Amino acid sequence: MDNKMMSDVKFVNDADRPVFYHSLNELDQDSSKVKSKFNVTKLNSTDLIEKNEHKLPEYSELPPSAYDAVPDRDNYRNLMSLTGEAKSRPTLLELQNYKRLSTTDTDSVQKGLDIADSSDFKTKENQKSLDVIKFGWVKGVLIRCVLNIFGVMIFLRVSWLVGQAGVGLVSVIILLATLVTVITTLSTSAICTNGEIRGGGAYYLISRSLGPEFGGAIGIVFSFANAVGCAMYTIGFAETLVALLRDYDLKIDSNPVNDVRLLGLITIIILFIVALIGMSWEAKVQIFLLGILVVAFINFVIGTFLPPTYEKLSKGFVGYSLNRLKENFLPDYRDGEDFAHLFGVFFPAVTGILAGANISGNLKNPQRAIPKGTLLSIVITSLVYLLFSFICGAAIARETTGNINHLENNTFLDCNQENITCKDGLLHNYQIMQMISLWAPIITAGIFSASLSSALASLVSAPKVFQAVCEDKIFPKIEYFAVGRGKDNEPFRGYVLTFFIASAFILIGDLNAIAPIISNFFLMSYALINYSCFDASLAKTPGWRPAFKYYNKWVSLFGALLCITVMFLIKWWAALISFIIIGGLHVYVKQSKPNINWGSSTQAHIFRRSLEYSLKLMSIEEHVKNFRPNFLVLTGPPTTRPALCDIVAAITKNRSLMICANIITDNMVKYNIDYLSWMRKRKYKSFYSELRSPSLRTGAFSLMQTVGIGKLKPNTLMIGFKNDWQVDKIENVIDYYELINDAFLLQFGICILRLDGGLDYSDLLDNFSNDKDLSSSDSESDRECALSNSDDANLKKKNIEFLISRQNKSNLDKALQKKPSYSYLSKFNEKTAELEKTEPISESLTSNKNSFLKSTEVIKLKNTKINKGILQGINIFHHKHQKGFVDVWWTYDDGGLSVLIPYLLLQKKYWQKCKLRIFIQTKNTSDNVSEEQRNLATLLSKFRIDFNDLIVFSTTNKKPQTSTVSIYEKMIQNWRLKPYENLDQYPWKISEEIYKQNLDKINQQLILKDLLMEYSQNSSFIFITISVPNRLQTCAGLYLSQLDLISYEMPPMMMIRGNQNSVLTYYS
Repeated sequence: MDNKMMSDVKFVNDADRPVFYHSLNELDQDSSKVKSKFNVTKLNSTDLIEKNEHKLPEYSELPPSAYDAVPDRDNYRNLMSLTGEAKSRPTLLELQNYKRLSTTDTDSVQKGLDIADSSDFKTKENQKSLDVIKFGWVKGVLIRCVLNIFGVMIFLRVSWLVGQAGVGLVSVIILLATLVTVITTLSTSAICTNGEIRGGGAYYLISRSLGPEFGGAIGIVFSFANAVGCAMYTIGFAETLVALLRDYDLKIDSNPVNDVRLLGLITIIILFIVALIGMSWEAKVQIFLLGILVVAFINFVIGTFLPPTYEKLSKGFVGYSLNRLKENFLPDYRDGEDFAHLFGVFFPAVTGILAGANISGNLKNPQRAIPKGTLLSIVITSLVYLLFSFICGAAIARETTGNINHLENNTFLDCNQENITCKDGLLHNYQIMQMISLWAPIITAGIFSASLSSALASLVSAPKVFQAVCEDKIFPKIEYFAVGRGKDNEPFRGYVLTFFIASAFILIGDLNAIAPIISNFFLMSYALINYSCFDASLAKTPGWRPAFKYYNKWVSLFGALLCITVMFLIKWWAALISFIIIGGLHVYVKQSKPNINWGSSTQAHIFRRSLEYSLKLMSIEEHVKNFRPNFLVLTGPPTTRPALCDIVAAITKNRSLMICANIITDNMVKYNIDYLSWMRKRKYKSFYSELRSPSLRTGAFSLMQTVGIGKLKPNTLMIGFKNDWQVDKIENVIDYYELINDAFLLQFGICILRLDGGLDYSDLLDNFSNDKDLSSSDSESDRECALSNSDDANLKKKNIEFLISRQNKSNLDKALQKKPSYSYLSKFNEKTAELEKTEPISESLTSNKNSFLKSTEVIKLKNTKINKGILQGINIFHHKHQKGFVDVWWTYDDGGLSVLIPYLLLQKKYWQKCKLRIFIQTKNTSDNVSEEQRNLATLLSKFRIDFNDLIVFSTTNKKPQTSTVSIYEKMIQNWRLKPYENLDQYPWKISEEIYKQNLDKINQQLILKDLLMEYSQNSSFIFITISVPNRLQTCAGLYLSQLDLISYEMPPMMMIRGNQNSVLTYYS
């Protein structure tokens, strides 16, 4: 079938026959022989190779072909991870058999390999991965969580809760608390199984999900909460010990608080020593404490089955009874207690569910250990709490007199007798479980074990979480605590800090006031973990693929709201304080903008919302009231034209779109500069687009059609004026002129910025991305630090020698005296020439107090130092302008863009003190100018454009000054067609016919120049409407000469032309 079809095709000649090429070299050879019928621009793949490689290598010179890598997990490893060595797959260019490119054009991942390949890095990583002690899910998670959840609450408060709320509501309290912890654990499991996790516990989970703002805030408060929690548990142990000693008339000081402080300090010192010995010893101590706790539980359960003695009976232990369970099932609140407060009392007991996750860096398999160990610990502890609640409700009376004599007449349960006060039973005796048990000292040992295990877990958790925070460098000046010690990388400095914090709070002796805040810190962590799971699920990012499937985003959201509710149930004022502290830390981190990228769900939401709103915007019909000038700025490398970027950034900031475009042509070198970072330093709200193209015009034409998305596309083109249009190559000048025509063809408005000193500082600013940008530095200390080099005499001498040396004289002339055009060789060149005669540039700094720059302010660029005048040119729009005039010459009705852009600029604080003057051209005679002025003033007032002066002028019946005509004639003398020349030889020149056709317009521009010199010579900024070039009656030289004329020797000027569509309206 294919052969038949091919046989039916007839070709007129061989030129019409399709040709297939096997290589780019073949195409190059063929194209050199045959001239193409069409004007097709071909971009070879060799343009992507280093600048010294102009042709593809011959086959014999090709390097060995790279092999495709098989799937390997090391190829996906984070270069800065704590385990393994850096590894990368071949790049596309290597697979295509090109030689290795420079770091400029290689993949960004390759840039980090130099770090990872160093022997020190490998040694450090391997050492960490091999020597850190790792625990399984039982020893690392289950035991720690069980010990933390089984605090002193189970021995001292469960019986009291049953007396107040009854067995029924206590069960509800336990189950509700379990619900919160289970939901939080499910969310934690989902997050920790969505990729490998490192040390840091809750901080690591939250920071990698919600970003450094929430993560940093939680990391600080969670570490502090654990440190203070260690003090709380230690004080609980010390108080129990002091009470036991005083039962035997043993005391250290008459004030029991001092005894608590002393014993607490001794205890914390012992725990500190255990923690310093290492994680292995700490784990063994935890197992020993768990053994004591289990024996205490068994001791209590056995004691409940023994027949009560008379003493136990009088104190409320009446043995198991169904009737007793019924009596104690319903609540009987005393002393103003209620359900909410009782829930707040109990919930802190179950806040230890993250004890295992806090040492995630010491777990063999965190993805498996954390879900399995934490969930099992919640099940075990919840069942034990429920069991003990039912035992207390079924075997112990709510309140008794405690008097053995009342047993004879069976009145020990009657608390309504006269002169009788009940002091025993569930409501009054916190040590009743100790009284019931088989042997009371074992219960005391259990209380000691519960408090000490919780204190030890907190003492270990706080430094590890804080070390993770310090390693990420979110907060300044805390990197000191990130340094580990020994083969385990133990946070020794963090242990010392935690020890001192805990000791300080132990010396306070009474933590009742701060305890609710600490509980709220834990609850806030749980709330954010739940919200992290919900947020990651809601973002629908492809990277959210947790291996743990038993979660639901709405359940996680419910868990987060439940945690916040519990915070206010515990203490509403403590909840508010917690929100204020965490909110303050969040705002601080957000404002400091740490250079961190963890791929958080916040970033995913930004993308999702941007996509959603961009699609919504597509369905919205455009309206003149919502018009915004969206700029495509042809900056080239943005660092070389800062003034162009500054003025557009001032107009568009927080208001409209700005895209800086860098068109890289064939003869240009691409530098490895992070332009986005530079723009962020200059505080631009801008995008950056880069395009390779054979010419400026082709690239600009492509960008104007393709850049942007949907309706978020530029509608106004901003370019700099081509100062060298008289001396540059003819094809470049024509390209520039046609670029303007292309913009109008594509319905773009156009703005052309001109400064008397020029915009392009590329000869001075080449490749300085690694140097500090003094021009954008807002910090006085930064400037002083960077400028300290100017005090170095040797460096100063070298810079001066560089400037005046013969071999660099031509480079200096090229940098400061580009000689681009007649108009450019005006005041600026005279000043620089005079400057060179008097003193070296680096010595020309004066102590002018009125200048916005310091007299010593210099900037290191290309191994030289630039004088203050050039720095002022670079930063002309990057400082606050004092009182002055911004003049708008609205010479043509372009739809109002010429008025709207100045109005937007004057809204910015840098320009607010300037006054707006509007000059409007009219064709009426001078007799009717006043009437026209009133009409235009009314129009501007309807536009809500505030102005200081409105001047209406007319160029009718006026003649230009002779000097202006002379200047213009000199501008175009080389562009006019000579009598002995013809258009076939010089099609780009101005013929006599074209000149006569444009004579009226030229005269109008000459008169306009005179008016500009008269009214706006001393203005701060000038905006002027320019004409649209007529393709049949205008050529490049004629049009650019008119632009050059009106902007010659003038203040900063922006030449504007809208696309003839209205951008202003007076309708509401």
